[in-house]
Amino acid sequence: NSANGYRLPTEAEWEYAAKGGEDYTYAGSNDLNEVGWYRENSGSKTHGVGQKKSNGYGLYDMSGNVGEWIWDWFGQYRPEDQIDPRGLEHGEDRVQRGGCANDAPFSITVSIRSFGNPAEASRWTGFRIARSL
Repeated sequence: NSANGYRLPTEAEWEYAAKGGEDYTYAGSNDLNEVGWYRENSGSKTHGVGQKKSNGYGLYDMSGNVGEWIWDWFGQYRPEDQIDPRGLEHGEDRVQRGGCANDAPFSITVSIRSFGNPAEASRWTGFRIARSL
């Protein structure tokens, strides 16, 4: 689960970071136009990082632009796993979070999760690096 201190974030870490210590629908605002690129404002293309408002932790583009790969494999969480839950240990699809520039607003909220096969490339998917201290 580590590679010289750098790795993909777990799903719980990603959601914590995306919320930015705030209670918004999107990462940094209830108005997606302020913080993210999505179907209605992206022109069907991705955009350079940092052109929209950041969230409370100073992180940009956690809602929209590109979906982000997560360390966890996709699956259902057990009901008792509520604090820093971990995804499946293995699987076919990894979790993606954040939605992309081609998604509708309801697909980009900080709580929505999606998935994809990590062996398949997509212009709508990227990643964010976490660092273990």
